[in-house]
Amino acid sequence: MELILLGTKGGPRLSATHCGPGQVVIDGDRVVLIDAGQGVPQQLLRADIDPADVTDVLITHHHSDHNVSLGSVLMAAWAHGRSAPITVWGPPPLSRLAHHAIDANSYDIDIRIIDEGRHDLRSMIEVVELEGTEREVVIGHLRLSAALVDHPPVYPALGYRLDGPAGSVVVSGDTAASDSLVALAEGCDILVHEVINTALIAPHHAGSVNTDWKKLRAHLVKSHTDVTEVGSVAARARVGTLVLSHKVPGATFDGSDWETPIRAHYSGTVILGQDLMRIPVGARMPAAQS
Repeated sequence: MELILLGTKGGPRLSATHCGPGQVVIDGDRVVLIDAGQGVPQQLLRADIDPADVTDVLITHHHSDHNVSLGSVLMAAWAHGRSAPITVWGPPPLSRLAHHAIDANSYDIDIRIIDEGRHDLRSMIEVVELEGTEREVVIGHLRLSAALVDHPPVYPALGYRLDGPAGSVVVSGDTAASDSLVALAEGCDILVHEVINTALIAPHHAGSVNTDWKKLRAHLVKSHTDVTEVGSVAARARVGTLVLSHKVPGATFDGSDWETPIRAHYSGTVILGQDLMRIPVGARMPAAQS
């Protein structure tokens, strides 16, 4: 069982060096993509994953930086030769969004069915909407659990847990420090948790914004987990390894002192996530990594 971080940058603005949120859990022939941010379809190839091998896509919530590439991921799987079903999991209105993404490419799909003999992609997509209150769902050898997390004003927003024979991975999605996420992550091998350094966030350059900075900052503070809080979340959940991802602000976080505030609460392994980082699941690592 392996975890691969495809993109570790948070927020909808593009980066020339880092891709948007996305991670893959591989267990046998099950390839589970969690979130589909900017650049994720190409990152699959860079991670040596054939898009046609993706069996499941999980969307944590419907901010664009987490679902903007959903249609592209599905189209890429189809273009690379997939003919077996793909299941897309996530909160409502996932069904509407997924079908609109495919409908936007209906002209291309219809032509390629006739001209190239392909299967109809529309018949291959199964959408399962989750509310975060469901019991475990079995997908292959993995058990999928979901929990509602605190990411106002987006509702529902979900965190996910995948348990397999080799170990367990939890992905927080976007959330403030959340008791429900702590419960979901209890005793897991790896917790991939979003993180923000509120001391470093600042307005974008003058002339390049179309937002109210006070409102944006209030959202960032209220709806995300600060670097001073995330260690406590990991400690309370008794996780083996904490992986920091969805980093905000992305341009400065790598150079900031993120480890000291985390170590005030958490003594386990801490990994500062980077695009295309590969992490084995099941072996608890003895020392911090960065």
